[in-house]
Amino acid sequence: MAAVQERVQELEDFRLWAQELRNERIQQRVEQPWIRLWDGNWHYRGVLASEISGNVSLPLNDTEKLTLTLPIDLDDERGTFLAFWILEEEERGTRNVHVTIDKDGARVGGRMRKATLIRGEKDVVVVEFAGDMEELKNVHVAPSPFLPLSVIQIPKIWFLWCPAIYGLKLTLAVNLWRLSLTNFNLNADPLNSAGWGAGLWADAQIVVKPGALGADISPPTIITGAMQSWWDIAAPVCEDAELMIVTRRWLTGDPPAWPGAPALRNGTLVVDIVDKSGFRTGTSMGGNLATGLARAIADVTTGNVEDSYDLFTGTPIVDTSQYRVPNWIGTLKEHPYVVYRDGEVTGIQQTEFSRVPGGACRITAGGRSMPGVNELLRAGVNYAADLLGDNIIIPGLGFGIGSLGGALNSFLEPIYKDCLLPYMSVPLILRAAEQGWGHYLETVATGVMQAYTPAAIMALRSRRRETDPDTSFTLQIADASPWLIGDQGQGHWWLGDRVGATVKYLGARVFVQRCRQLDLAWGEGKAPQWQATFGDPRANQGPLDRLIALVSKAFTGLQQIGVWG
Repeated sequence: MAAVQERVQELEDFRLWAQELRNERIQQRVEQPWIRLWDGNWHYRGVLASEISGNVSLPLNDTEKLTLTLPIDLDDERGTFLAFWILEEEERGTRNVHVTIDKDGARVGGRMRKATLIRGEKDVVVVEFAGDMEELKNVHVAPSPFLPLSVIQIPKIWFLWCPAIYGLKLTLAVNLWRLSLTNFNLNADPLNSAGWGAGLWADAQIVVKPGALGADISPPTIITGAMQSWWDIAAPVCEDAELMIVTRRWLTGDPPAWPGAPALRNGTLVVDIVDKSGFRTGTSMGGNLATGLARAIADVTTGNVEDSYDLFTGTPIVDTSQYRVPNWIGTLKEHPYVVYRDGEVTGIQQTEFSRVPGGACRITAGGRSMPGVNELLRAGVNYAADLLGDNIIIPGLGFGIGSLGGALNSFLEPIYKDCLLPYMSVPLILRAAEQGWGHYLETVATGVMQAYTPAAIMALRSRRRETDPDTSFTLQIADASPWLIGDQGQGHWWLGDRVGATVKYLGARVFVQRCRQLDLAWGEGKAPQWQATFGDPRANQGPLDRLIALVSKAFTGLQQIGVWG
């Protein structure tokens, strides 16, 4: 009996501890963000605690936008000194101003883009910052980063065919070393930190988190470019592979940027690429409140263009030990679990739900023959014409006409060129079956000209993705009702994670989508509040805009090496 009472007491103590921990976490939700300002050398200048309002917009894999409205007052220079400091550019020694905003485990950094003094009934300074993703738009990919850029570049194009995460990180790392004038004294795996000498990243503004090639299970892809920005190359690759670019400023006093990482300079930007989707390894993409979330894994079909999703049967072994780490909360990509239920009692304050049925059921790309076809026809015409000319003997002269290849080919080439194997036309069988007999028949992946090349396949996939059916929803959510929003183990879910939601008028069905954007707003008398967008935000773009944004960025370099025309 005593043992039973002791067990009951242990359970009651655990319940009280868990409730106390949750109350503490909920209390943290209403706390204002921790805003610190830094000068151009990342020297600390002060904590901002008097802002009138603030807004942070975090789109997935794009530049964050940060806006702060600060008071300024000659009668209270001490209380508003940071506004004066921002405006007095000549006094602070460096033109650049940096900011870090910490909230719920997340840290967003940015560099000032514009500061505007607005005179009115109440004078304010509105400061706009570009987030840290903008840094990656200002690192360009050299054709041969190991050679002096101004002297020689062989080959003329940077070209990799490898797993997406490793390839993108390697491309960024070697160009950062190029810009830092670093000695490339590395081992066979440049991203293996064991081969990094002392001081490799000592004064680098941007550092790439190491990762082993053998551990990368992301899908292989083409990474190519010639003085394009790294972000322009990476964005379409990450979109196709459902990867997330993670940027975080390392500040003095933080834990090491990775296990065994050297001490970095204060303000160093650490970049990583992670898979928070899990659609290639198995995850939940929907389900039902009664039967739970179903797990599925994506596979490719229809010439590597269309994705199919196969449900798991049985009980696949998935490592869920991370869910049992004390004081850690978050979402594992293999087993998302957060579901917001729409109803009378819900954490959803406002919602927008939209469904897009999808586009055409056949995609065509090309216009120029498969590599080697025109060259083979040209060689055949030249050989046949030369052979014919050598065997035609002019009567009375005793010798042949000679070579006719060049002349005959000049006449025939405009006729036969790009006539054989000029297009790839792929039917989307699964999409057609889902849409029914009445559907749009065909669309074209413009911007890629040469058929039967890796570039053509990627262009077809990009066109397919931008015309995919989509279910998207925007939720204005009351934090901690019941789920906590946060990063670094301080929230049940964060940007890029899969989250489910029900719709009042669609029964118990659960729609699961990745979080594509987070927005945080706060102000005087207004507690910080998150607003989240799930699904594909591209659904509101026109097809031509989406095509330009995804396809043209990835294949400019391929045109220069002949893989794509």
